[in-house]
Amino acid sequence: MTFRTLAPKSSSLHVPSDTGAVSSARRRVVAIVRDWDLPLAEETVETLELLAGEVIANAVVHTGEGCRVTVSWNGTCVRLEAEDAESGLLPQRAPADLDEESGRGLQLVDGLAQAWGSRPTTDGKVVWFEIGGCSTSPSRLSPAACVNDSSFEGAPRPVALAEPGCGVLSGSRAHVTAT
Repeated sequence: MTFRTLAPKSSSLHVPSDTGAVSSARRRVVAIVRDWDLPLAEETVETLELLAGEVIANAVVHTGEGCRVTVSWNGTCVRLEAEDAESGLLPQRAPADLDEESGRGLQLVDGLAQAWGSRPTTDGKVVWFEIGGCSTSPSRLSPAACVNDSSFEGAPRPVALAEPGCGVLSGSRAHVTAT
């Protein structure tokens, strides 16, 4: 049985100010995570792609500049940070009318991410979110998800573990805004 690594990882990319670069950046984030071979359910990767597009688009559209995107894995969740050079007010989730064409990005982030927030930096701000990995498929389990069982003559056998973010979209989310 092949086990996937849970070692911490991080990668960064620069997204130019062109709004056309957002879809390419979103696909690069997914490619990075797939290359790391993380124990993530396909639905989690799809959510990462959706939320990455929203956060990156906000940084590019609302600042008119590019941004630096950092995606990292800490062993249990993926964190994406979009850093831009626009100082001022930190983004807040705002209600959007049904007929408005925009304004729902942070509502999606708030509804689908385990946690999200923003913080000022020396030159601007960072907006970030975290989503967790989970899988009950034996081929997607980490070495930590195996136990010794006498019925298997002492050999490790896979067991399903509940990981942060698995199947719980509300009640465990946190939103943090630095002041």
